[in-house]
Amino acid sequence: MLKNLKSLFVTTEEEKSTTNSKATKSPENKPSDIPQSENTVSSRPVDNNILDRLLQAIENNNQSGFDYLEYRRSLKSLAALPMDETVKFQSAYATASTMGVTLEKLLASIEFYKKVLHNEEDTFKKASKEQYVAGVENKIKEKEKINSVIKEKSLKIQKLTEEIRVHQTEMEQMGKQIETGDTKIRETTANFDQALQVLISQMEQDALKLKQYIK
Repeated sequence: MLKNLKSLFVTTEEEKSTTNSKATKSPENKPSDIPQSENTVSSRPVDNNILDRLLQAIENNNQSGFDYLEYRRSLKSLAALPMDETVKFQSAYATASTMGVTLEKLLASIEFYKKVLHNEEDTFKKASKEQYVAGVENKIKEKEKINSVIKEKSLKIQKLTEEIRVHQTEMEQMGKQIETGDTKIRETTANFDQALQVLISQMEQDALKLKQYIK
């Protein structure tokens, strides 16, 4: 089920190639005269594990009945057809309308799933902060304490030379741990933000287009 949900938001290279090929061959395919919303998502690859985590949250909170996800599925089924975007959105909406779905309900559904994602963001940030404190800030404090010890014992260098050497080794190890921990947390945070923005951007684009296309 998660794989099917993922396909609603992530387009494979094969799907892109098929869609572009049909769009090029079809004489009926015309550019939409509706302004397109700007996609501000980074071009960096999406972390699939994080994306799956966010999609799982959506799946766990899937609303009953025909909502945004079902509308997105209808829209996805029209992706390869030779029609402009306006017609696709309107066609998918026509299907939704037969089930009593209104534009207001669709937009409210988008806001609901955005809230689910933002709740995941809050959870992620809290966990990330805890990891940063444990893996970086505390290590920095430990390093500072050790550095103070080194300065103090340097005054007794003849007696404490060996002890200072031990502490210096500890500092080097902690420096590596700090660098590794900081790099990993920053990368994970960047990957999370990227995956989050992919989904939020798509939802915001759909919301904008729903407002533009559905009157």
